[in-house]
Amino acid sequence: MLVLLGALAACATLSAREETLVPFQDRQVRVKVPDTYLFAAGRTESGILTVKINDPLHRIDLVVSFFPDATGRMATDDGQRGFVADASRQFAEGSVEMSYDFQELKPRAGAGLYCVFTDATLVRKLPLPPGEYLKVTSGVKAWPGCFILFTLLSNDTTSGEYQAALKLIQESFEEKELPAKPPA
Repeated sequence: MLVLLGALAACATLSAREETLVPFQDRQVRVKVPDTYLFAAGRTESGILTVKINDPLHRIDLVVSFFPDATGRMATDDGQRGFVADASRQFAEGSVEMSYDFQELKPRAGAGLYCVFTDATLVRKLPLPPGEYLKVTSGVKAWPGCFILFTLLSNDTTSGEYQAALKLIQESFEEKELPAKPPA
């Protein structure tokens, strides 16, 4: 227990750098990435901005994609549940849980939820093959006009790295105020 508390304290005190992303025209999002974490951002062929974040020891693998939400679909709990269920169906079907246990994300700004799945094919394969993860956390974080879909791969949900990544989703990935445009 002391080791876990020490790891959480260490992650909580990590210094961070701020990355600014432009997922859509006239929208900027800030992401505070712990200094030692690897960060990459790019666009898919369809133009979706996707971010990948890894801790230095590759204990977690976080992928976040940005989507517009002009209709406000993600503004409701039902909309979020339906989207997460559709987006994570493959994880649920291959999991030990074989179901969705929706958890509230509790972000600093916006709203969101997520589910955690245990990969049934990896339960008895210790040590795990490199690049394979036992746990998949899949969810959304929404704010007016925009939302992110995130997938967090890890081998447990109690490690300092996992907790730091979940906190990053809760407290970061927030829209930045754009400077006021001068009057025309």
